[in-house]
Amino acid sequence: MGEVVAAGTDARPVTVRSSRVAPIAWTMLSAGVVAFGFWLASTGAVFGDAVFTRVWTSGLALILGGLALLFSVAALRSRVTVFPDRLEAVNGIGRKRVIGPGELARFRASGKGNDVISGSTFRGRGFTSNRFHRNYAALEEWLDLNAGAPWVEFKEFFGKLTVRKGPQPVKDVFTTLLAVGFFIITLLMLPGLWVISAYDDAHEEQVTCSVTAAEAITVSSTSSKGIGSSRPGVGIETSNCGRLTLTRGVYDDNRDDIAQSLNHSKGSHVFTVGGGTFWLRENMSWFTFVPSPTVYNVSGV
Repeated sequence: MGEVVAAGTDARPVTVRSSRVAPIAWTMLSAGVVAFGFWLASTGAVFGDAVFTRVWTSGLALILGGLALLFSVAALRSRVTVFPDRLEAVNGIGRKRVIGPGELARFRASGKGNDVISGSTFRGRGFTSNRFHRNYAALEEWLDLNAGAPWVEFKEFFGKLTVRKGPQPVKDVFTTLLAVGFFIITLLMLPGLWVISAYDDAHEEQVTCSVTAAEAITVSSTSSKGIGSSRPGVGIETSNCGRLTLTRGVYDDNRDDIAQSLNHSKGSHVFTVGGGTFWLRENMSWFTFVPSPTVYNVSGV
């Protein structure tokens, strides 16, 4: 049994926790995704009559956003509060656990550098902290005085293993940015493509573009028609609308004729396009993941 640290009734506790910047940012981002999912589910402005697309894309946004929100809230809540006579631990979304001197029976280390320290009692109550969390020294001091033989044996054994010698803020920031980037790309590639496709179908617009050249092509893309799908199309160069691709109504046996017709009638044509993808072309062409504008038909073809 460890010795109880003496302290007055006015002793202030010390909280051991990670930086709150990343969890707060994740919470804001994921809460925004959840709100966006609810908006998609409740509005007809985006999908028009495409009810099935509205249901499953909004559901996917809610699931991804909800999971991210769960993990970020868990990271925000996780902490160990060190009192002179006890520890109060909150792990994730679980309730607060109170641990007294001499109650901790098992310890273990995890993580690539054995920098995550966990302790538990015979009743399963415990804490999890990181050696590089703020105020970790206060937790270690409390354990030295109150955790007894299990802690002494743990420190002696794991002290011989290779561990991280200090915090790695640059690596942690890079890892966080990588995770955020992957999360955003997943949203764009999964529900995002179907959302913009449904929006195009419900918001067709007519624009006048000057055709300078056309050619028969094969279009390969990841879209609502299937990942890795290939289909015939006509690539159309214009002087004021950029490059446009016509695939609606284009087949292997007519794409050459369509391209030839456009080459013979160069100049202004009225294009019926999807309002969403065409707006993205005009206003966000610098963004890597902007899809090509949807072209439904071309006058004179």
